[in-house]
Amino acid sequence: MPKALTTAEIDDFRQDLCEVAAALFAAQGYEGVTMRAIAARLGVSPMTPYRYFEGKAAIYREVRRQAFARFGERTSQAADSEPDTLKRLHALFASYLGFAQDEPGAYRIMFELAPPPDAAPDAEDHALAEGTWQPLLGTLGEAIDQGLLIGDATTLANVCWVQVHGLASLHIAGRLTFGRSFDELFEPVFDTLLHGTLARPARGPTP
Repeated sequence: MPKALTTAEIDDFRQDLCEVAAALFAAQGYEGVTMRAIAARLGVSPMTPYRYFEGKAAIYREVRRQAFARFGERTSQAADSEPDTLKRLHALFASYLGFAQDEPGAYRIMFELAPPPDAAPDAEDHALAEGTWQPLLGTLGEAIDQGLLIGDATTLANVCWVQVHGLASLHIAGRLTFGRSFDELFEPVFDTLLHGTLARPARGPTP
């Protein structure tokens, strides 16, 4: 009779399965991955993954949730590290790009792969994503309230995300081929975005 697995052993196997599946999803997309392929990569029978997850959609959702949880922890740490508002904004940019650089597969699953209908985000997924959004939105709101930036916090947060996502995605795809590297572009992108929204006195009519 097979020995019953401990709770720790079950949790460890589930985590190993998620890590294997994440690598496959990032490389091949959702449709390109099968439960059989996940099992083969783990070196177990084709039916073993079904003992831990209902199916591929459940694995994909868990992989995506774990990625957002790690990303959220990183951005929260960045937000908590700096009392100065503009320095905190810089730290948030760095944490976003650092995550994309350190975990390109997770980043792709979070922001570039469209979840299939059977793994569409639910309330828990939306809450995790919202949690990663709040540090940026809150910091921009503070900067506006302090008179450091001008504009609407939600609009600026979306503009920031578009700019930084573009840099991260081009880097992950290996498309930064026009004379400047990822590291060389971070500060210019941040400075250009920041200077476009810095509060400044209104100019009078041009003579």
